[in-house]
Amino acid sequence: IEPDEEAVTNGGTVTDGDTVTDGDTVTDGGGTTDAPDNVKGDCTVIFDSMGGSAVEAQTVKYGATVSAPADPAKDGYDFVGWTTEKDGSTLVDFTSPITSNVTYYAKWNERVGVGDILVSLLNGYRFDPMLYIPDTMRYNYAGNLVNANSIVKDYSSSFVNTSSIKYGVGEQWNMVLNNLIESERFFVALNAVDTVAASSVTAFNNYLDTNPSDTASYSYKEGIYNVTINFDGETLYYVLDYTADIAVLGEQSAQIALSLNVKTGDRVGRVQLGEANALVYKMSGNSYEFAIKYLGSRRAMVTFELNKDGSVNGSIYEYLSVNEHEVVSSVAQFYINDDYVSVVGNKASGMVLFEGYICELYTTFNGKMCGYEVRETLSAIEYNTLWFDLNDIVGINSVRYVPKNGDEPAKIYINGSSEEWETMNVGGFNLKALSRRFDIEFRTQYVYSYDSVNERYVVHEVQVPMIFIQEENFDTFVKDVKDKNNVTVALSISTANFNKLLKDYDELIPVLDADKDKITAEFIVAYIGDKKEF
Repeated sequence: IEPDEEAVTNGGTVTDGDTVTDGDTVTDGGGTTDAPDNVKGDCTVIFDSMGGSAVEAQTVKYGATVSAPADPAKDGYDFVGWTTEKDGSTLVDFTSPITSNVTYYAKWNERVGVGDILVSLLNGYRFDPMLYIPDTMRYNYAGNLVNANSIVKDYSSSFVNTSSIKYGVGEQWNMVLNNLIESERFFVALNAVDTVAASSVTAFNNYLDTNPSDTASYSYKEGIYNVTINFDGETLYYVLDYTADIAVLGEQSAQIALSLNVKTGDRVGRVQLGEANALVYKMSGNSYEFAIKYLGSRRAMVTFELNKDGSVNGSIYEYLSVNEHEVVSSVAQFYINDDYVSVVGNKASGMVLFEGYICELYTTFNGKMCGYEVRETLSAIEYNTLWFDLNDIVGINSVRYVPKNGDEPAKIYINGSSEEWETMNVGGFNLKALSRRFDIEFRTQYVYSYDSVNERYVVHEVQVPMIFIQEENFDTFVKDVKDKNNVTVALSISTANFNKLLKDYDELIPVLDADKDKITAEFIVAYIGDKKEF
């Protein structure tokens, strides 16, 4: 179309003889139509390699497509593709028509040595959570082990010297140890990784040598193990599938799945033994956590956090169920430093029909329990009772217990006396008037022994005599006992330990109360997940 008198700009209406540009309409006789594509301008596509080798721009006709250029190169990076935004969020669709000038941006992944990552993963997948626990607080600590035959079980036949009673740990700390013990059954399975680790590194490196551009996944068989190595650009997975005879569980199909995130450094391990038993653990910076499901009825999650001052704090959530219906839930939090191990929880066998919490205190240097305090609530009445091992009470040297017989109540005798031990009520005009200020009762504790025949450690749940004192009546305890039993007694634990117990009780229970529903059984099941599949 030749110019007639003057050019008409975009958006105008023209007639024969005028110059047509993009956006003009053409009038020819009696109608108006869009200008044909062959008269619209060319479009320029710029390729910004984002620091990579230069890529020439392309000019195409309006509505045409642009050809994907040859991949650029960038030292230390792998080219992913071209994107429409600098943030790399949307990949270019090279089948879409070009209708304007546009810039495409290269997306890169930092190149990593996948073979080296595998070596790092296999060298750092193992961690023993017992390392967070002081030696003195472990079930296998020599000072904590007892001869199973020396455990006193009968207090009725004769007086038992308090110095011969095998006292152990309370229910809260045993819950922590019990979960660590059960986790060790899974960690033993990790020995399979050591068996094939060296051959896996060799096989994978040989694979990389012949497949330098395809490192996503590699599988092979080594003895009874099916080995899969998978790298998605961010996380390397190493998976063993096999069948083996597992201690306690018998022959089971098993899977060990290890992973290492190259960006965060997080390491995750998952061990599946049969269909009902699995454990997942995660190492991240100064924290460690694991979740476990066992025999189809037990789910638990344990966390540890190493603080800058070297102290450790953690938590444990435990759920027991029958036929998938929850029957028992327990939660505890623990705090460990060079001087003390404090653990507070909601699990105590003596709290039947009560809603309550218990705070246990141990000295780190020898692992001995200083005592514990229990908060029990029943019918709006709150009881705060201090409990101490009987051998921590100066003035009580022996004890005899006569169980309840028909209508005859149970009886306690001390120091070889034929006079029955007596208690004293709170008295006064208050809701606790008829409750006891102090008394001797049997409570559950746990001691450990080593079975040399079967080469294993055994936990023993024992009933031991302890004395309780309502905190509000502690100041009159010595006088009260003297008045009722004509015995002079004294608490032998130090003032510092006693004050620490009171302080923990006041400060830690509110924290536990706020956190007790933080992790649910459903969360634990989801955290454990299913076997790894690619």
